[in-house]
Amino acid sequence: MAVNFKYYLGLLSIILLSSLNSFSQTAILLDDSKELQDIGKQTYYLEDSSLRLSIQEIINDGIDAKFKPNSKETINFSSTASAYWLKFNITKDKPGDFYLNVGSAYIDSISLYEFDEQNRLVSTRHTGDDLPFDSREIEVGNYLFALDFEPNSTRTFYLRVKSDQPLFFLLRVGTLRDFAAYEHDLDFLQGIYFGFMLLIFLYNLFLYFSTREKIYLYYIAYVVSITWFMASVFGYFFEYFWPNFPFLNGLVVVSSGLTMITATLFTQKFLNTKASDPKMHKGSMVFLILGFLVCILVVLGFKIEGLKLAQGGLLIMAAYFLVLGIRFKLKGYRPAKYYLLAWGTLVVGICFAILESLNITFVMTYLNAMQIGSALEVLLLSFALGDRINMYKKQKEDAQLEALIAAKENERLIQEQNFILEEKVQERTAEVASQNKALVNLNEEKDMLVDMVAHDLRTPLHQMKGLIWLLDIPAMKLTEDQNTYLTEIDNSVDRLTDMIGRILNTHALEANQIKLMNEIINMVELIEYMAQRFFLISEEKNIKISIEAEEGNHFVEVDKNYLIQVLENLLSNAIKFSEKGSKIILHVKSHDNKTHIVVEDNGPGISEEDQKKLFGRFQRLSAQPTAGESSIGLGLSIVKKYVEVMNGQIHCESQLGVGTKFIISFDSKS
Repeated sequence: MAVNFKYYLGLLSIILLSSLNSFSQTAILLDDSKELQDIGKQTYYLEDSSLRLSIQEIINDGIDAKFKPNSKETINFSSTASAYWLKFNITKDKPGDFYLNVGSAYIDSISLYEFDEQNRLVSTRHTGDDLPFDSREIEVGNYLFALDFEPNSTRTFYLRVKSDQPLFFLLRVGTLRDFAAYEHDLDFLQGIYFGFMLLIFLYNLFLYFSTREKIYLYYIAYVVSITWFMASVFGYFFEYFWPNFPFLNGLVVVSSGLTMITATLFTQKFLNTKASDPKMHKGSMVFLILGFLVCILVVLGFKIEGLKLAQGGLLIMAAYFLVLGIRFKLKGYRPAKYYLLAWGTLVVGICFAILESLNITFVMTYLNAMQIGSALEVLLLSFALGDRINMYKKQKEDAQLEALIAAKENERLIQEQNFILEEKVQERTAEVASQNKALVNLNEEKDMLVDMVAHDLRTPLHQMKGLIWLLDIPAMKLTEDQNTYLTEIDNSVDRLTDMIGRILNTHALEANQIKLMNEIINMVELIEYMAQRFFLISEEKNIKISIEAEEGNHFVEVDKNYLIQVLENLLSNAIKFSEKGSKIILHVKSHDNKTHIVVEDNGPGISEEDQKKLFGRFQRLSAQPTAGESSIGLGLSIVKKYVEVMNGQIHCESQLGVGTKFIISFDSKS
């Protein structure tokens, strides 16, 4: 009995172990009955948190028994710092070019170990985006491993995967033809997606160069960051841009941080949150900080932490901006309609992607939910930008219309005011014309009165002068006082006659009654003549008159008589205002087709204030004649008019306490 019991107990153990072994060694059959097989549920997995397990330790140290069955078709270990081992058996039923596919281009390191039926290691293969792109057996975005063992045999495979990005992929087997067909369809749909994103990029870049508005730069940067992330997920950037620089793949998560930054800047600018909703604007600044923090963490090597922060931040940001869109839509901001739809599609895409990664929903084959959501989002945001432009264009047109109406109203008011002003101007012009006519009449009467008085005064003055000449003063026995009185009477008659002459000369100048008799004269000869004429007068004050003439011909065309009067006036003033024993110099010089006559004295000089009124009529200056000579203030006024009538110029240079120069200039004649 004991023997029989042991026999049956051994038989039962064999049966149980056999059934357990058959369960653990369920093989994946390779045949032509299916196109592509998903083998996720037929695998077992083991977490290696230490990252140190080797294939020898798993085989030899009994760790193989710790593998757990995978209950879901999609391999999903989420964002983890651990490495994972997958174990599965594959039986080839017939010959064929069968391949194992690890359906993600986003895995840092992959090691595939193949054991035969005698548990011998027959091949080891290593690849992943930590290695150059040509480390792959087949250079495609996903990973393909040839299953080239003999038909009617079974192989056991251990697959080690490690990534700083989410470990989320499909594990499939099939023929190369099936995978080529799948890749063809995948590339076609991905080409549509990336072509669409490129079109959006180029279109908005053109708009930026047309409008120079920063919002298009933010939007372009946002589109680029999303496209960079998606192209990296499918391995296109690695394959076509940096196949020999795998370290750049570790920076992919930076694109998530840039997406947060550019999306925030775009939203702030698009909705004008700083002015329209300051509180929400300040809240959105958090996502700028999170975006920069994600970039810093990734660059410093904390990729898992950066990825988790980016995942949570993007989801919260999308929800936050969705709330912003609702607020602005309720405020009546028209472009917020498209903005709200855009962020709504992104939130749906993110949520679906999360559910997909958790195997709650079906796994999309060719496009992921984020791609569909992002494509719809950038399309709707483009519509939002266009609507925003149309809104501003309408506002601008309305403003221009209002400005045009206001301008027409202003024009009407101006015309009315101009009409009123024109009437007033005409009235004032008539009044001024009437007053001018009255003034002209008064001036004519004044001129007539001056002429009449001057002529009437000249007759008795001439008579008085004649009577004085007729007196035989030496024969008359006059006292000294009487002789003095008579001499003073004679001098007074002379001064009065001279005064009347000057008044009449001034009147003639104002009435343009001067008639010039021009002739070409030598200024040196005229100056010498004038010095001789004033010799006796200057001798009375012991004043010396000297002449300084430069070499050359000094000819001018003037009226000699009027020029003599000018020089007489200037020499008379120079003597009158010079101290006894001083010197007067007459200069003659020619240059630059001009001849200059300078009358220079050593008198007291003329102040700047007096120089401003020097040539005015009836002007009394602060300087006084040194010997008490008389002055009525008409001399220099007449001098200036005479010089200007002869097409000359006169000006004065003077310094107090030094002296005065009067410079007369005429065009030279050769």
